[in-house]
Amino acid sequence: MLFVIFLSSCSKSNNDFSESIEGRKYLIDSLVVPMDSKSSYDFNYFDIGRMDGNEKLVILNQVNYSIDSYNLKNGSLENRFEVPQEGPFPVLNTQGLLIHNQDSIFVFTSYLLSRFGLFDRNGAVISLHRPIIESENPQDKLHNHSSTPTIPTFYLNGRLYFSLLTMEDPLSNPKFSERHIAEFIYFLEKDSVIKVNHLKMPSDYLGRTMPLSFSFHSKALNDSKEFVISWFASDSIYVYDLNFNLKSAILGKSVLSKGFEKTTHPLSEEESNRLTISQTHYPRLIYDSYRHLYYRFAHIARAYDPNELIDHKSTQKNPFSVIVLDEDFNKLEEVVYPGSTYNIFKAFVAEKGLYLPKTNIFYINLNEDEVTYEIFDFSSL
Repeated sequence: MLFVIFLSSCSKSNNDFSESIEGRKYLIDSLVVPMDSKSSYDFNYFDIGRMDGNEKLVILNQVNYSIDSYNLKNGSLENRFEVPQEGPFPVLNTQGLLIHNQDSIFVFTSYLLSRFGLFDRNGAVISLHRPIIESENPQDKLHNHSSTPTIPTFYLNGRLYFSLLTMEDPLSNPKFSERHIAEFIYFLEKDSVIKVNHLKMPSDYLGRTMPLSFSFHSKALNDSKEFVISWFASDSIYVYDLNFNLKSAILGKSVLSKGFEKTTHPLSEEESNRLTISQTHYPRLIYDSYRHLYYRFAHIARAYDPNELIDHKSTQKNPFSVIVLDEDFNKLEEVVYPGSTYNIFKAFVAEKGLYLPKTNIFYINLNEDEVTYEIFDFSSL
């Protein structure tokens, strides 16, 4: 069954979905997080962690070069420590955050991963790391990792599991999928790196050119210590062991998907925009360990207008759905939300449920002085 949820901010989407009262039953609460003069509402890098037994929203604040911890009960800022920008232990060009526990907070740096830091809750530097790369090839020294909420980095048993974003051009190369390396593993004890060469893009990518975002994937780690990967342009979900050996593939398709147009020729910018806007695709996967559910987000296709000013954020105008699956990947529900309201790339799961922030750049009531989350609980499914 498909539920469509529209809240007071928007009565109609670009696909003219009708309002459904039943969809509202999953909305249980809201949370407002105020911003101070040293903060910005666009939380690009964050994680959820426990500090002294309480859940915190921990932000990599790139305005203030700090780590900010917010209370998820009342939204208050409870702790802030600076990420050193000078002195004996600078951690510069930050791009990513991972909370292992309250005294093991990883702050990652961009591209080369040079001098990324491990901090305790008070900001003391526990250790600094940089990969030891014996190769003289500059490409081997680049690690264009993501470490975002959509494509997170995970820590297990002394290893960091990073996802790679491509430095190549999937728009023009139909053999891109054969060459793309999607993951690498960082061994902290030796500061060594191994690229996962055997993890391949889905077979339906073979021989295709594609928009850049369609080359991305989102990954989750479940309670069975399996990686679950959702490619942006594949209707299936893929389950791997910790060595990225494929265990199974499961159909996790939106009822609003009409499949993907296969292109083999070089794509112009306009054609790439059209394919992104006008095809239902899957930009996010989250595992909810509290309720043992998966949430697969789908950007729902809308009509492409060549006169619209398009950039990489334009899909935020698209309606989206949350496909809810149980721990065995049985599809329980698909709930549709309006475009131009929520920012699905900044959503997260905590003890109360799924938190959707109303920080979409096209939201007409966007307030840059605070972040408002609406909290949804799907445990009744």
